[in-house]
Amino acid sequence: MVQSTKQPELFALLEELHPVLSEYLESLATAPVTTALPPSQLRGQFPNNLVLSGTPNPDLRQLVSQVLEHSARTASPRFLDKLYSGSDAVGQFSELLLALLNTNVHVYSVSPVATLMEHESIAALSDLCGFKTPASGVFQPGGSASNMLAMITARNLIYPEIKRVGAAKAGLQLAVFTSADGHYSIEKAAIVLGLGLEAVIKVPVHGRGKGIDPNLLESSLRESYQRGETPYFVNLTAGTTVFSAFDDIVACSEVVHKIEREYGLRIWIHIDGSYGGPVIFSPTLKKQLMNGLETADSFTINPHKILGVPQQCSVLLVNSGNGFGRDALWTANGLNVEYLFHKEKSDTEVLGNGREGEEDGGYMMNIGNGTIGCGRRPDSIKFYLCWSYHGTSGWGGRVERAFDNVTKLKNILAASKSFEIVIPVEDMTPRLTVSFWCIPGCVLKHYGSVQDFLSNKDVDSKTLLKNSTLAVHRELIKRGKYMIDYMGITSQGLTQFIRVCISHPAIDDAFLYELVAELESITSRCRVDWGTLNVVVQEE
Repeated sequence: MVQSTKQPELFALLEELHPVLSEYLESLATAPVTTALPPSQLRGQFPNNLVLSGTPNPDLRQLVSQVLEHSARTASPRFLDKLYSGSDAVGQFSELLLALLNTNVHVYSVSPVATLMEHESIAALSDLCGFKTPASGVFQPGGSASNMLAMITARNLIYPEIKRVGAAKAGLQLAVFTSADGHYSIEKAAIVLGLGLEAVIKVPVHGRGKGIDPNLLESSLRESYQRGETPYFVNLTAGTTVFSAFDDIVACSEVVHKIEREYGLRIWIHIDGSYGGPVIFSPTLKKQLMNGLETADSFTINPHKILGVPQQCSVLLVNSGNGFGRDALWTANGLNVEYLFHKEKSDTEVLGNGREGEEDGGYMMNIGNGTIGCGRRPDSIKFYLCWSYHGTSGWGGRVERAFDNVTKLKNILAASKSFEIVIPVEDMTPRLTVSFWCIPGCVLKHYGSVQDFLSNKDVDSKTLLKNSTLAVHRELIKRGKYMIDYMGITSQGLTQFIRVCISHPAIDDAFLYELVAELESITSRCRVDWGTLNVVVQEE
C-alpha cells in the first residue's frame, strides 16, 4: 500500500525560517542593497557541503541567512541597477505555489489549470494589443527566448521548406533587421538559427535616445535584397535597454510593406517589448509610444519588468490575424511526437489533448508543441494571480508612475550643476531610464561651467567623464545604499555614464531627492589628477 506523502516537513521548515525571512523583508528599506564582496571573499562564506552522503541535519537557517545577506536585494526600491525591481506578496506566494505543484506545461493532462490560465492570459494580453483572438501565444523563460521563438516561427511560416530541409538546401540567405540600440538577443538568436551574426543588419537610430530611422530602414532593406539576401524579419524595439527608446511602429511598418510590395516578399514584423511592453496596460502611454502595435505579427512582453511579477515571466504573442491563423506556433514548431502528444479520441474527449475542437475554444491544449522545447514552468499561474490581484488599471497606474518618476528625476538632475544629462533635457519623450554624467566640483571650479568644460579642446573630456563615472560608481557600490549601473555606447561616441532604471512602486519624490543628494555628495568629493586625469573620491 502506498503511504501518504508527509507534508509537515515543509511547514516545519517555514516555521523555522520565518524569523529569517521576516527580518530580511523588514530590512529592505534600510539594509545595504549589496555587500559588494569580491568572489574570492564571498566563496569562503559558503563551505562545500555538497558531499556524497549529504548532511542529515544541515543548518538551513544559517545557510539561508547567508544567502539573503550576501545577495543583491533586488526587492529594495534602492535597487536601480537593472530593468526589474521588486515583487509583491502575491507574486512571491505564487512562486511557492508553483514549487508545490512542480508541474510542466507541455501537455494538458499534467497541467490542466495552468493550461487554461495560459489561454486566458494570452487572450487578455492579445486583446490589449489589438491582436485578433483566439491568438497564438506562449509563456517563455525570458525575453531572449521569446524573441528567438519569434524569429524561428517567422522563418518556418514564411519559408516552410526550411523546417524540413534547412536554409542551405532551400537556397535562402535570410536577413534580419534591428535597431543599432536593440537588444543583443536578436544576434544571439541569429547564431542559434544558423544565420550568423552577419545576417543581422543593425539600422542606425535617428538621434541620441531615438528609435530606428525609417529612411535608413528602407535603404537597408533595399540594399540587402539587391545583395541577393532575403529580408524576412524586422525587429522593432519598444523600450531599448539603455535609453528606453521606442521605435515608430507605424512609420517602420509602412516602410516594410513598401519593400514587400516592390520585391514580392513577406517580411515578419516583431515588436520586442521585453522592457517597455507593459505600457499596453496604460491606454495613454500605449497610444503615444506603441501606436500601430495591432498590425504587428508578434510581440514580446516581460511582466517581470515594471509590473513586478517575479522572475522569470515572459510571453510571446503571435497575431492570428496575420494570415497564418491561430495555430501559427503549432504549424511552425510542432512535431508529431506520439509518446507525448496523443491524438486518440479518448484522450481528446476526456483530457482535452486534441489540437483543436469546440471544447478548447480554438486554443492549443498541448502548448509545449508550439515551442522549440518541451518542459516549461507554469508561469501563467503567477501571472494570472498577479493580474487578478492588481487589475488592469492597477498595473496601468504602476507603469504610469514609473514614467512620471523618471521625468521627475531627470528634472532634479538637470537642475543640479553636478550632472550632465545624456539625452537633452528638452527631449520630453516618456522614458523608463535616466542617463547622466557626473561632473566633479573641482572640474566646474576649474572651467566655470559644464559647457566650457565639454567644449574645451585642451582637455580630454571623454576620458575625464569616464573616470568620473567609474569613480562615482565604485563609491556607490562600496557604500551599498544604492545599486546603479553604468555603461557607454561606443557606436554613438558616448563614453561611460550612469544609468538609473526606475520601476519600483514605492519610489516617491522624497526618494528621488535623497538619491540625487547622495550622488551630489559623492561627486563633490571627487578629486582629479590633472596630469593623468585619474579621479578618486575623498573620504567624508
